[in-house]
Amino acid sequence: MRLTRMADDIPTARVDAVDIIQAAGGSRSEARVFSKLFGIEHVAALPRTDSLLNTFLSLLDRLDVSADETPIDTLIYVHALPIQPIEGEGLTTALIRRHPALTQVKHRYEIDQHNCGGGFWGLKMLQSLFRAGLSQRALLVLGDSLSTFALGERYIPGCTILGDGFVVMLLDNQDDGIQLTPPFIEHRAEFWPGLFVESQQKSAFYAEHNAMMDHALKEIEFSFQTHDTLLPHNINRLTWLNFTRLHPEFEARIDTRLLPEVGHCCAADPFLLLSRRLENSQPLSKRCGLLSIGAGAFIGACSVLPDPQRIAG
Repeated sequence: MRLTRMADDIPTARVDAVDIIQAAGGSRSEARVFSKLFGIEHVAALPRTDSLLNTFLSLLDRLDVSADETPIDTLIYVHALPIQPIEGEGLTTALIRRHPALTQVKHRYEIDQHNCGGGFWGLKMLQSLFRAGLSQRALLVLGDSLSTFALGERYIPGCTILGDGFVVMLLDNQDDGIQLTPPFIEHRAEFWPGLFVESQQKSAFYAEHNAMMDHALKEIEFSFQTHDTLLPHNINRLTWLNFTRLHPEFEARIDTRLLPEVGHCCAADPFLLLSRRLENSQPLSKRCGLLSIGAGAFIGACSVLPDPQRIAG
């Protein structure tokens, strides 16, 4: 499927990792050790005065969809956390009512049961709709905000700290321009409880994490002969250190630059990285890979293919 435009928003406000861990009941020494080991110093946080709805409306404005274009007929909202801030009517309803680019939406969906892998389930749904001729153009909206919840809710001990980040993507079924390959998705059902398990079960999930990443990358035929970089879920620094010990060739090719100051933005991570990469004035010269392993072992990945015309130009 073709990616025609995308936009992202990482809030400028930051919350110190030490403050978050202390708010969750941890000690200052625990917080310092966690921050150093897992590579998260601050996280991005949407100000309480800024609503999730207005954030996405602003991103839609930045897409600059004109009345002369093929209308958007499908809206999919992906968030990793099932519980979202209460802002009156549902987000998809409000977006359709408030934004002129969405007045012709016929199908709307919300994906919130696949944790940090949800973005790829959204892409898979779009692929099915496009192939069935049920959609011509779609908007994929991704992002979670924890700003209305208690500060300590951002902390997942021994794993990560959650930040806020938001992405909108305009996609269709045309075969020119920047292309997303058919997404690979898989669920390892033995890990279905996610993070809400005993430590032994959680350790088993972490022990399988590298194998799940290897499998996903194999499924999308990821290779540094054809791909330039990997844009992953920024779960924590330690995860990627362990992975690169097994695969040293990845050390300079995994983009984790947002992690220290932004934190783990759940389902949005790889798409935030892609958006920032596409903002570069230099066009993509090689494929890049997108990858997420959500809690509960919801695995998703795809490749992004550069626009041949831009490279040739």
